[in-house]
Parts: sequence; structure tokens; C-alpha cells
Amino acid sequence: MAEEESYSLIPPEGDPKVGEKVFEVLGKIVADKIKLGLHDRWMRNYKLRRNLHFKSRPEIGKPLVSANLLYTHGQRTTNTMTDNDPTFNVAAVGQIGDRDKEQLADLQRCTEHWWRDQEQQDVFESSVINGEQYGIAIEKVVFNPELEYGLGEVETITVDPFHFGWYPVKLTAARDLQKSEALCHFYPVPVRALKARYPQFADRIKPDSDLARELMDDDRREAMGSGSGGRGGVMASIGSTIRELINFVGGAGGDDEEETLLCEMWLRDKSQIAEEVEEEIPDEATGTRRTVKKRVVRPKYRGEIRYILACSGGKAILEDRDNPNIHPSLPDREARNTYLYDKFPFTACNSLKDTSSAWGMSDFEQLEWLNMEVDKALSQFVLEKDWAAKKKLVNPLDSGVPNSDLTNVVSIINPASAASSQGIRWLEPPQSNIDYDKALQVFKDLFFLISGTFELDQAQVQGRDVIAYKAIAALLERAATMMRGKIRSYSRLIRDRGRMYLSHVMNFYTEERWITYRDKEGKEASKAIIGASLVMPAKLTVVSGSTLPISRVQQREEAIALFGQRAIDQQELLERLDYSNRNEVIKRMMAGPFGAFLERMATAQVPPQVLQYIKTVSAMEPRDLEKALKDGKIPPFVQFLQQAMSKGKGGQPGAAGEAGAGEMQAQDAEVRKTLAEAELVLAKRDLTVEQIMSEKIKQRVQIAGVAFDEETLKMERARIVSDIEAEAKSRRVEGIKAGLDFVSKAANQPGYNEQGLRSNNVTG
Repeated sequence: MAEEESYSLIPPEGDPKVGEKVFEVLGKIVADKIKLGLHDRWMRNYKLRRNLHFKSRPEIGKPLVSANLLYTHGQRTTNTMTDNDPTFNVAAVGQIGDRDKEQLADLQRCTEHWWRDQEQQDVFESSVINGEQYGIAIEKVVFNPELEYGLGEVETITVDPFHFGWYPVKLTAARDLQKSEALCHFYPVPVRALKARYPQFADRIKPDSDLARELMDDDRREAMGSGSGGRGGVMASIGSTIRELINFVGGAGGDDEEETLLCEMWLRDKSQIAEEVEEEIPDEATGTRRTVKKRVVRPKYRGEIRYILACSGGKAILEDRDNPNIHPSLPDREARNTYLYDKFPFTACNSLKDTSSAWGMSDFEQLEWLNMEVDKALSQFVLEKDWAAKKKLVNPLDSGVPNSDLTNVVSIINPASAASSQGIRWLEPPQSNIDYDKALQVFKDLFFLISGTFELDQAQVQGRDVIAYKAIAALLERAATMMRGKIRSYSRLIRDRGRMYLSHVMNFYTEERWITYRDKEGKEASKAIIGASLVMPAKLTVVSGSTLPISRVQQREEAIALFGQRAIDQQELLERLDYSNRNEVIKRMMAGPFGAFLERMATAQVPPQVLQYIKTVSAMEPRDLEKALKDGKIPPFVQFLQQAMSKGKGGQPGAAGEAGAGEMQAQDAEVRKTLAEAELVLAKRDLTVEQIMSEKIKQRVQIAGVAFDEETLKMERARIVSDIEAEAKSRRVEGIKAGLDFVSKAANQPGYNEQGLRSNNVTG
């Protein structure tokens, strides 16, 4: 087997420069993020979310108060985006048969079961928090063989943006993550734990704290303990005390107590290998088949995906192997139908898109300074409030009253004179010329206007404490409109996660797994699946907006209104109301007014034919019952009961009573036939009633249609009359104009013109 020349980003497997090149690419990724200011921006956002708005500590007597509207906005957005579990749909690629339809159903059931069983909603919440805080949410979906007691399970990992990057670094859209040449997931790992995992490379695994320090993990840990109460200094003193104690007991910590930066590189490697394979071909001369050797060139890595695991600055290459997303035993023709055959197991989306950078941006960048203005206004208000609360008492030097006598204790003071006593007074503080409440309201309104979020009290009606469900629905719709871009982005994140999960199912569910789901009747069901039987080209989608909140109040109010208009039945109403024990209630309602009584009779071991007799008679109208008894279609109850009891006491008839037993069986059959006919009559009656109601409705529709046609004809007649009148008016106007034109032309002819009715003849 020979390896062909390649132009991969990383040298071929086994080359001593592999680790050096991996960390060279990693260095370019980290340097680019620092150059763009991403680490500083993310660190600032992290502190803002933890309510560390002011960079310096407050001085004594100068309070720094912060109202963390950024946290409220971020948490509200997260709760809105993750209120419900997503709704999945699985569709096949191309035409499928009946067997494949069941496979599609199993794939969708698997995804829904995995989402619930492995608590993927909690992971999704962490991803949304990262997205809102840093501007980008990143997830990695891998198969972890250590989960589920060694059986293995698909695991979703929320990736810290500080610990992730792509190459080339100039990526402009997070959706194009798969177009990268390499993706790096890097994070600090204890040296001791890594040596225990890879003992064969223990001598090469060394700490590299300088590289790990660039990820700002320590800075974020310090921010956790540096709350507004000034606990940072306390924690620092505790840390120094612990270090001194460790040095005193056992000396300085060795390499095993430090960390090294572990780098996972997922690389597109187009390297090819040539190998000789044996193939049987027909021999025309002998008419048999003969074996020949054939040289075949194929990709070295399946899907051209290569996985490298390195640490200690590239000095230790722990793994360098084929695509880990594909099971080695799965044939290549089937593996091509799995989603991760030629893709990295990562997905990313932005909270807000930046078309020039795939890192996107966060709402914090737009809202930080408005929140800081709120903080400044609050701090200034608190400062003046504190000054006003510390009142000063004026005691003139010539008052004759020592300061020690001016206490809160009831006592007597003796001023030198009445005039001096008037000088003892409280010093009035200067009045504030700034309306802090108005300033705060302006900044708050601007904050929520730009953020696109709102308060639920906007839906309250004046003078009422109840929020109308229509108002709630309108507010939820408005929130969904303002977050439409986020909804699309996070829906794509869930979709990619689901597709990667199904790919791992097809590859690594090599043993039977039991999943639970709801059948067509809404009941819990379980089924055993195996990954190899689910391999097929399929695409999973997520209903956009399915994770958003749904107003339960709105649903219940709508259900009650629809039930009042008979648009839904009782079962749908109880399900919308989420009524407890609704299945039993529906069962009793369907059984009719005598349902509970018949159930008790059945519990008392009343014969089934007696129960059937009672049920049939109770459902009949009095006139129909009298007619059936008169015609002999239904026997009287005493006669029916005697027949039933004689049959029950007779048991198995002997040879002497076979004729009597046969006669009783015939009578019983006749009774059953009569009851069945009675039920048929009742069913036909109900059908006739329904047909009459349908006919009445049809007639009403027709009458309404006739009335509508009459109104249409009236409107049409009015329109025609209006057109005729308009046309006649137009013609009259045209006639008048024509007459005026004729008179004008006659009056202005050349030569002699008539000057009116009066004669102008002159007599001599």
C-alpha cells in the first residue's frame, strides 16, 4: 500500500512536524481572536452579566449602584427561546417504500426520545445563554462510549467560544462552518489526568500554563469571586494562604498539579492511498472466471475528515486517525448515507449576525452604555439621598447648650435666651434640580425599545388585574416578530444537532436500544431499535418557533369559546384544559347516563345478556319500547330474566335434557337477535335525526345563498341604474355643449350678423 502526495494543511500521519504544525495553526486562530478584540469583548460581557458593571471598586461614601437590565434582557430572551421542547420532522431524500416509512417514524421517535431522556433542553439553554452573552453559540455532538453504563450514548457539548476557532480565520458566516479547512477545539486539562488516559505518552505530556492563560479561564474564575462586596481581596488572601500551606506541607506542586492545553483538530485531508485489490473477471477463452490484481486509488480518510489530538505545545501527538464519526465496521456505501460522513461534528449560530465576521455580535454591545447611564443615575440619586438622610443640626456657639445635651434621649436643655433658642435648628440640604425618576424612565424606555423586549404589564387593562388572553397572544406574537432572526438561528442549531445525533445512531447503535414514544392514541409505547436498520438518506427539520412560549390561558379560553360554538367536541376541550383524569371522564360520558350504573352491575357479576337488555331498553323511547313489547320483538323483563336464569342454572345438559337445552338456546338466540334488531332500529333512528339536521343546515345554507343572491341582484340593479343615469347625464351635457358651439358658430359668421330680435332698420 502506497501513499500518494497530498497538499494538506497538516503534514501526513507519522510526520514529526504534525504537532508543531497543529499548534502553529492554533496560534494563528488565537492571535486573530485577540486582534479582533473578541476576548476582551467577551470578558466584558461576562462581567456585565454578573453585575460587575463598574471597573473600579466604590470609594467610601461614594456608592456605585447598578441595576442589571442586561441580565434581565438576556435571561428573558433565553427563557423565551427555550420555553418548550422543539417539534421534529424527519423526511426522506427521494422515494421510499412502506418499510422505509416505518424507518422514518423510528428516526423521529429516536430523536424525540433522546431529547427527553438525555435532557437536551438543558444543554440547549446553556447554548442560548452563550449565544446571548458572547454573540455566538457553538455545539459539538459526539458519541461517548462511557455513558449509559458503558453502552454509550450521543452527547452534546456546549463549546466555550474562548476554546474554539476555525481556519482560515476569515470566515464571514457561522452557517458556513463546514466549509472551513480545519476546526480546533482546545481547552486546559490537568496533566495528571491526561497521563492516566494516555500512559504511553506520559513522558511527553508537559504543562504549558502560558498558552492556557490566553483563554482567560482564570480571569473569569476571579470575576466569580469579585462580587460587589469586595470579596476579591478575601479570595486572593485565601488563595495565597492555601499556596503557602501546600508549600509548607509538601513543597511546591509538581508538573502533575498543573495544566496543559489539549487541542482537538478536525481537518479536511484529501490524501489518497493506492492499493492492490483482487477482482474476478470472466475469461472468454476458457469460459471460466479468473482472479486479477487491480490498483485502486481511494481517499485515505472517510469523508476526507481527519482527527488529530495534540498537547504540550505539539510535542505530544496523542491521536491521529480516521474520521471518528463513522463506525469502522459500517460499509462505505451505507456510511455515505449518514450526515456526518463528510462533515465536522460542530454547529454554530449567532445571536445577531455580522456579515463581515462569523463571530457575530451580542445585544450587550448595543445596550451596555444605556445600562451604564441607568447605573450612573441610580448612583447619583443614592448619593444625594444619603446626603439628605445625614441631617446637620445647627447649634450656635452662644446658645448656652452643649452638644452633648442634644441627644435622642428625652431631657431638658436650657438655652441662654429665647433668641438663642431660635438658632438651634436642622440645616436644610440643597434641593436637587434633577428629576432622577424621569431620567431613569427615559433610559429604561430606550433600553427596552432597542432590545425589542417588553414588560407583560403592558397587556393589562386599566383598572383590572386580569390580562386578556388576546392581549397575551398579541404580546407573544410581537416578541416572536422581534426575535425572528434569533428564532431562525437557534432552530438551525437544533436541526444540525438532531441530524448529527441520527448520524451517530446509524453508526454506533450496534446493540438494541429501547425507546419510548406516544402512539397514535396518545398512549406511552416502547420499541427496540438498532442503528444498522435505520441507515437511510433522511433529513431532520425543526418546526420554526416550536421552542417559543405558548399561552396556556389563551389555549384554554379559545377551547371554551370553540366548544360553546360546537366547533370542537368534549374530548378536545378536556385535552386543551389539561383536565386531570380526562380519559375516565370521556369514557363515562361516552357510556351515557347509565354507564356508571352498568359498570357497577358488571362488577356485581350480572350476566352480560342482562346488561345488554338494560342498556338497549334504556336507550329506547317509551313509544318505541311499547311497540316492541307489543310486537314481541323484545320479551318482557320477567320472561327474559327467567330464560337467562334457566340457562345459567342448566349448565351442561345431560342426555335426558338435551331437547330442553336446545330449546332454551334457541330462545336465547332469538332474544339476542331481537335485542340486536332493536339496537339497529335505534341506530337508524339516530341516523335519520342526523340526516334531518344535515338537511336543515343545507336548507339554511341555500336560503342564505338565495338571500345573498338577492342582495347581489339589488346591488347589480343599482349599479346598472347608476350607469344609465350617468350616461344620460353625460349625453345631456354633450348636447348642451353641441348647441352652444352651434350658436357660437352662427353668431360669428363673416358679413352681416343678426343683433337680436329688435329691428335695426332705419326709416327715412
